[in-house]
Amino acid sequence: MVMNLGQREEETTKIKDQEIKKILLAIDESEYKGKIIRQGLRIAKSLGSELTALHVIEKSSISALGGLLGYYDLGDVGNYEEELKKRARELLGEAESLAKEAAVKINIEVIMSHSSAAEGIINYASSTNMDLIVIGTKGMSGAHRFLMGGVANKVMSHAHCSVFAVR
Repeated sequence: MVMNLGQREEETTKIKDQEIKKILLAIDESEYKGKIIRQGLRIAKSLGSELTALHVIEKSSISALGGLLGYYDLGDVGNYEEELKKRARELLGEAESLAKEAAVKINIEVIMSHSSAAEGIINYASSTNMDLIVIGTKGMSGAHRFLMGGVANKVMSHAHCSVFAVR
């Protein structure tokens, strides 16, 4: 294929129009979270992009445990939800401290999704007009590893923006 100068300028303009200004890091509890964070920070720093680290708590999994939690904690699911949010903020603390070291501004978000982690990520990215989602493909071990792969696949298939998959 031969490209003339006019076509090259047109291609460059298209790339500029797709500028990545807002990046979403989808952070899970896997051992790969550090790799996801470092990749996201590199991209954000090199492009001068705004960065948001997000952890999604699946509300459906809490509801499924509700009966069991009620038996052990006198039915106080609210305390359990708060404990999960606290753990999630601690999990995102690693992203916050690495961003500070790299001199990259980062926002931290913990949300509860009524459906799935994938839908939570997709909906958050869409509602906040993210330009890129950085997500891990390896997840946790065993069944969790299989499920995380499913999350990454769903996000890649249904997100409104580009997705950078970290292996």
